[in-house]
Amino acid sequence: MDNTQDKIIQATIEWIETDDYTQLSMRKLAQKIKMTTGAIYKYFQNKDELFYQVSIILSQQVSQKLVINSEASAKDKLLLLADGFCQLSQRKPKLVNFLFFNPSLHDFYHGNSNYDFKFYNQVMDLVYEVNPGGVTDQQFFVQIWSFIQGYSLLILNKTVNYDSNLVERTLNEMIRGSKK
Repeated sequence: MDNTQDKIIQATIEWIETDDYTQLSMRKLAQKIKMTTGAIYKYFQNKDELFYQVSIILSQQVSQKLVINSEASAKDKLLLLADGFCQLSQRKPKLVNFLFFNPSLHDFYHGNSNYDFKFYNQVMDLVYEVNPGGVTDQQFFVQIWSFIQGYSLLILNKTVNYDSNLVERTLNEMIRGSKK
């Protein structure tokens, strides 16, 4: 990635962390980094492409920040990831909202995309390891991902306060409940 492209991405991340990403336009971004809108379009065809690339980078950053003990069991690793992500939802709600819900992820969530999203893949791999069998790996992943995403949304909307015991109990119940 060259310096200009990195500058555009970093400015976008800064915006996402402090402001509503839906209010970001290429024009506003250009003004923020003192470039022309046309210069940004040299690197990104449109806002969706920019958001998609930013999503990949943020997913990698989240995955790196949520480094877990390699000695832990797959279930404990999954619990630590879910726990860390829910805490991140409290600390950086705008970033988590973007990472889960920005419209550039439509193709990704519909399976029409590659697997550049490190955090997603990290969760998927662990879910497949802990799946006790009653449902397919993909079905079990959907259950776990839906819980993480849904609970994070409740935290983002300040509907609930984060409760690590609830996350652990829910994960344990999902694993037990999935058994044949």
